[in-house]
Amino acid sequence: MPDLAPTIDGMFFALAQSSFANARDATSAPGGVNTSSTRYSAAVRYIRSSGRGGGTVHGITRSIFEFDTSGISVTPSDATLKLFGFLGQTADLFVVKGNTATDGALVPSDYEPLGWTTGADNSSNVTKYSSEETSWLGNGYNQITLTSAALADMRDDNVIKLMLIESVHDLPNNDPGSNISTMTGMYFQDNTGTSKDPILSYTAGSAGYGNDVMGVAAANIGKINGVAVADIEKVNGV
Repeated sequence: MPDLAPTIDGMFFALAQSSFANARDATSAPGGVNTSSTRYSAAVRYIRSSGRGGGTVHGITRSIFEFDTSGISVTPSDATLKLFGFLGQTADLFVVKGNTATDGALVPSDYEPLGWTTGADNSSNVTKYSSEETSWLGNGYNQITLTSAALADMRDDNVIKLMLIESVHDLPNNDPGSNISTMTGMYFQDNTGTSKDPILSYTAGSAGYGNDVMGVAAANIGKINGVAVADIEKVNGV
């Protein structure tokens, strides 16, 4: 099972904003991006709190992990994003398809994931790469199973960009109307050593028979009448 290390990872910050919309729907992360953190207890976050001078302030953090998948030409059988937790979790999350302008770089304008619509519930607009994660190991690897959409992008794209976004307030456009603080922590690749590094682990898929058979795509064919495709040159003389 091959393991991939990130080409880059980091966090986007929209903290101390005067409204939920300002924090959530900014086209560029107001607090910038950090690509050098070793670990962070609020790598995925939504917070609503009272402002020092009155009023309410809102804060959001989204994290992203990019992996080089240029060497993958066949759909993987499965893939797992492994993230080592730091402290606990109160922010449930999804992994969704990120939308960075440049491979191997992160800038504040990469804050919004692919498919984002301002002011809308984006649960169906973004490309989800995972089921909702509602539990988290605070001192161990969290293993997030990736969806078929992620597997297809690992095959088709030179890089895959995995953004982690809070699922109860941030993604569905849900201002709770009262103060709340949710956060989930994790380690990043800049942490010393490799024992807690982010990992994209996958099982290589079979190339399949070289032609479609009776309407079945070649990549989905492993055997024909019990014979491995590697041992088949022709079917019925063709």
